[in-house]
Amino acid sequence: MKRLLAALATCAALTGCGVLPATDSASGSVPTPSSAAGLGDSVKDSGDIPDPCTLLSDAEVRNLTGRGISQRDEDGAQAGDVSRFCQWQQPGGQLAVFLARTTESDFQVKIAEAEPVDGVGEDAFSLAGHLYVLHGTVSIDVYSRGDSDEENMDKAQRIAKVLIPKI
Repeated sequence: MKRLLAALATCAALTGCGVLPATDSASGSVPTPSSAAGLGDSVKDSGDIPDPCTLLSDAEVRNLTGRGISQRDEDGAQAGDVSRFCQWQQPGGQLAVFLARTTESDFQVKIAEAEPVDGVGEDAFSLAGHLYVLHGTVSIDVYSRGDSDEENMDKAQRIAKVLIPKI
């Protein structure tokens, strides 16, 4: 229940968010903070939650979802906030990524309707079209819509696998 409430609280934060047009830089990518990229340290277990809008370039979003981008909604949060989101509006669909600090015990709270998902992160489950993934003390919530439920979940898993090394 705690996970559902946290997800609902994060979704409620969407009202009043800033809306930016989705544009690519000349290279078509956005620098992504990660240890592997040499742009920052991993925040898997501590540190500020990164802005999800910086973790995926517009080109990656188009490639991973198979859809264009009509606008990107950013959370406008400050460094140090315990949850962040980015949402890409797409013709015929949407991609939303929510990141939040959690604990393994909170992530383990069982929700009757949740379905376990193998092969992504330290632990994962799907609920109401969202993929929730545990990565250290970061909860990753990926929501992709615009295709069948099965295709949306497959895309969410691929997106989570791209995000994990960048967090």
